[in-house]
This record gives sequence, structure tokens and C-alpha cells, in this order.
Amino acid sequence: MTQSPNSSPIIATVTSGKGGVGKTFVTVNLAATLAAQGRKVLVVDCDLGLANVDIMLGVHPRLSLKDILFGNALPEDVIIPVKGGFHLLPACSGVREMAQLLYEKIQIVKTVVLSLEGYDIILLDTGAGIAETVLQFNLLAPRNIVVLNRELTSITDAYAMMKVLHQVFGRDTFSLIANAVADEREGEKIFHHVDGICRRFLGFPLDYLGPVCRDEAVPRSILRQEPLVLTDAGSKTAACFGRLAEAVSRWVQPRPPGQAIPGAEVSARGILH
Repeated sequence: MTQSPNSSPIIATVTSGKGGVGKTFVTVNLAATLAAQGRKVLVVDCDLGLANVDIMLGVHPRLSLKDILFGNALPEDVIIPVKGGFHLLPACSGVREMAQLLYEKIQIVKTVVLSLEGYDIILLDTGAGIAETVLQFNLLAPRNIVVLNRELTSITDAYAMMKVLHQVFGRDTFSLIANAVADEREGEKIFHHVDGICRRFLGFPLDYLGPVCRDEAVPRSILRQEPLVLTDAGSKTAACFGRLAEAVSRWVQPRPPGQAIPGAEVSARGILH
């Protein structure tokens, strides 16, 4: 089945200025929540040299993006269904050639992403910081979700990344998620602080998707290698993801009445080989 022009997937990065802020945790649980709300979701692990979405989900993919870039695999060979009702295009970890991709190889990954069909939302789980691969994936996606927490270095690095994307590439639309906060009030405080800095020094406002509140269920779900929204659906953190998913769902264009959600089809054949 081929998508209609009215159902092109929304492509969004989930990114951060600093590592260790819970970006992949957010990606996995946001994807699972969107899937539970009836969206067809694909996660692409774009932290190419230190991929960990598969670890977060407890899966052991037979193939990865490496097999597309340096082998004969096609996307449909690599994409797998995972816990949470969404699909994953995995990368790999600890492979030098993936960590130091040439520009031409990065463009192939971008071409693959743009060729994927049958999804409502494609989430690109990027690396942290302002390395070339991180910037390229953020520029590919019309929507950039920036994850940060209460740590000063997380806030300053998030601002630095947005500053580079704005001043060098003209990007001025970012959506923030405040992760691991005590409550909604702390999340709003963090957002308003960063929003004020961007308004003052960069000249544009930020969009606030919402908070992800701390909960004892979080480390438990990570140890289980399952999305928290499945293992602890009644937790306050799961409720946060419900609200985040509703906000992200508003980005998706409505389908014509009676149109079914298409299957997860891909069509990169002929582009790569």
C-alpha cells in the first residue's frame, strides 16, 4: 500500500545537548504511547556508533543500519517489530566506521529515512551534542524534540545546540521535554528559563511539550528492558507520556474518513542498490 499525500509521516528527532539526560528512554516510551493511541510509529536509532534503543527494549537484531550502509541489506530486511507496538530500525554500538561516517554515508541514511512509507510518525533517536551526524539528522527532521533535565550542563548544552542550529542553519522551531523532574511545576520552571534565554539572545520562543516526572517505576522498567508505559501503566510517569503523545499527535495530518492506517511498508529498493 502506498501512502496518500495527506498521510506523509511526520519526522521528528529526539535529541539533546548533553548525553545521559534520558533521551532514549523518552523516545521508547513516547513511541509506545503513540502506538497505543493508534499511530503507526517507527523509531530509527540514529546514535550510529553508540546505539542503545535495542538494549533499552531487550532485543537482539540480526541486522542493523550497518548492513544497509556497508552490505546489501534493504530497510525492509532490517526493520523489526518491538515491544510497545512500534517498529525499530536499529543501528549498532562500538563499530568505528559507524561512529565516523563520511558525509556521503550520512546522506544515504537520510535517503533511507525519507523513503520509508506507511508510518504516521518517524522518531529519530539521535546522539547528543553538535557532531556533524547529530546536526544532519536534526536538519532532516521538520520537528526537533530537545530533551533536557534540571542539571545546569544539560540546560547550557541544550541551548548551545539550538544556538548552532539557529545561527548556522536558520532553524528556529524546537519543542522541549523536561525529563526526570519532581513535578509539573519544576518542568515549567526549567522550560521558562530556557525559553527566556532563547527569546532574549536568539530571538525566538520555544514550544513546551511537557514534563516527564520522576518515579520509582523508571529504573524498574529500564532493568526489565521494557517500556515503562507497558510495565507501569498506572504510574505518574506513564501519565506524562500520555500527555506528551497527545501533543505530538496533533502534528499528524488527519486521514480522510474511512482511510485505514497502512501497514509498515518501505520502498528504498532502487535507491540503495
